[in-house]
Amino acid sequence: MNPLPATGYLPLRYVLTDTLAVRTSLDPLRIDSEHSIGGRAQRGMLAAALRRAGRERELSDWVARGDRIRFAPAYPRLEPGADPDLPADSAPARALVAYPAPAHLYTPGKDGDTTVDVFAGTDPATPYRAVRGHVTLDRSLRAAVRTTAEQYLGRSRTGDRSQGVPFFAVTVDPGQVFEARWQLLAADGGSLRDLAERVAEVLDEADGTLTLGSGGTRAHGGVSVTPADPDRLLSPDRVAHPHTRHWPPGAPLDLLLLSPALLVGEEGQSSPRALVPAVLDLLARRLPGSGARVLAHHVEAGLLGAYHRGYRGPMAQRWAAVPGAVVRLRLDGGLTADQARDLEAHPLGERVVDGHGQFTLLPVPPGGPAPLAPTAVPLAAAPSAGPPPARVPPRPAPAGAVPEDPAFPTAPEVPAFPAASKAPAVPTVPGGEGGLDELYDELLWNAASRPVRDHARSLARDSARGLAPLTPSLLGRLREVVGHPHRTPEDALSALGRTVSGRARGRADRAGTHKALHDRAVRALAGARLTRPGRPGPVPVQSWLGALADGGAAAAWWRDNRPEPPHSPAYSRAIAAVDLSLTDGLPPRDHPSGLSPRARVWERRAAPRLALLLASSWLSEAGRVLRAVQEGRHEPGGGG
Repeated sequence: MNPLPATGYLPLRYVLTDTLAVRTSLDPLRIDSEHSIGGRAQRGMLAAALRRAGRERELSDWVARGDRIRFAPAYPRLEPGADPDLPADSAPARALVAYPAPAHLYTPGKDGDTTVDVFAGTDPATPYRAVRGHVTLDRSLRAAVRTTAEQYLGRSRTGDRSQGVPFFAVTVDPGQVFEARWQLLAADGGSLRDLAERVAEVLDEADGTLTLGSGGTRAHGGVSVTPADPDRLLSPDRVAHPHTRHWPPGAPLDLLLLSPALLVGEEGQSSPRALVPAVLDLLARRLPGSGARVLAHHVEAGLLGAYHRGYRGPMAQRWAAVPGAVVRLRLDGGLTADQARDLEAHPLGERVVDGHGQFTLLPVPPGGPAPLAPTAVPLAAAPSAGPPPARVPPRPAPAGAVPEDPAFPTAPEVPAFPAASKAPAVPTVPGGEGGLDELYDELLWNAASRPVRDHARSLARDSARGLAPLTPSLLGRLREVVGHPHRTPEDALSALGRTVSGRARGRADRAGTHKALHDRAVRALAGARLTRPGRPGPVPVQSWLGALADGGAAAAWWRDNRPEPPHSPAYSRAIAAVDLSLTDGLPPRDHPSGLSPRARVWERRAAPRLALLLASSWLSEAGRVLRAVQEGRHEPGGGG
């Protein structure tokens, strides 16, 4: 493939709306997700979006042929004010992207608080430890990507479907933000700008349906993709450099590998050690007579595999030079910014369309030790008009926990929103103050979570016949609405209510507003019926969920739909078992709710979270019920 005259980069901002699973091995029973998003996963995301939209020409030009777009890994994006745990004096003034740590960056000692450049010389009597993970180019911050480890029983793709198969997964938590820079190629500058606008338009139209990684199971991979700077789609640089891009003659510089490089040795075999010859060959082709010399280098090898989304199977693994490899060079003729950009536009090795072999040129770090950068979580920053968004902590998943139905995974947990809207704690527990009251609330929440999910499962199964107008894909889209990283549970419920009522505005944005449903989907929601125990007659699903459209309706909606003791006694029993204000651990009989006064105060305060848990769990279970009906499996219940 011959490079075209004009090239530029389209920076894209990814906000995870679901957990992300990007495999690091071919083990079918274990998923250890990468802390970055590979270019091939993004290529599959775009291919799926183009196929759904019927854009066969773009699918051929942009994805299959690969002569217009080269994809790029997405790395953690650290935005100002996003991480509330980061000290104010360490918060970045602008968004920074953390890239693989350079291989020459080490810390002295096991718990060192400084970093040194081992290429510049080390003390033989001092033990050193390599810095791992992702570091910003100015080395002011390190990225701490949050993950969740869990065990569960899932359905086997082959063999006996009646028996669950144990799986182990480490997934990236939702609410985190990444940035990728796709390289665009065109005949001239005007065509390049047109291509960037067309790609941004396609991603905007597909918003709410995009998925990354292993998205075929357990609702992984939901993502919202927008240009990092809508007012300036294209950038001339592969990365946002914080320093001057100019090297005088004889000045050393570092080549930092940003993505795995698939290189071939002299005998035709995969050879990560061929990185240095490949760099020298590139310099000879693009800068003849530059007088390039290698001062030092550090290259590590790793196995690179991938999952082919179209063929639904793994690709062969190959040895590759891992990101973070460094080649320190000296050019007798120096290097200008335009020359550096030209070099960076030519990745090293094979499969450059998938984002492999990308690198950037950096100045050599100053001599002497430097402070070890603090860590920051790549959380999505709130709009500039308001305070930073709520942090989405990893959902609890104790080892060995399995779902109720071993043939199907459990519905994903609802994010535990911070207690910013809590009312003052009621000190009814003897000696309860501050932390004890918070612990007491968390105790009640953990006890209530499972009965609420069971209640949602029962509602979906009892209404199986009345759900016929709906489709699993429509319910999945509604789950994406509540899975968006909203600031509060009330915001998530309001977004769901507006979407169901057909009152959503525009595309999904940071506030969680999603595209309006088509008329056909709105009619399906109006035609579907929900049966609730102890309530007269079925109700339309649209009016049931649409009642949440008003911001303050969550508490009233929960009172109308909470598990009542006559029909769902497990809820009050579970809470009573951990209610420290009860002497016998049994639901009190003096109130129809089956809750103590202390528990009723907590329930009023936690009503939005409980309502969000009930609604999201019902959407998940209703989708499973519909899929079971489509596949001809028997489902219990079915009252219409």
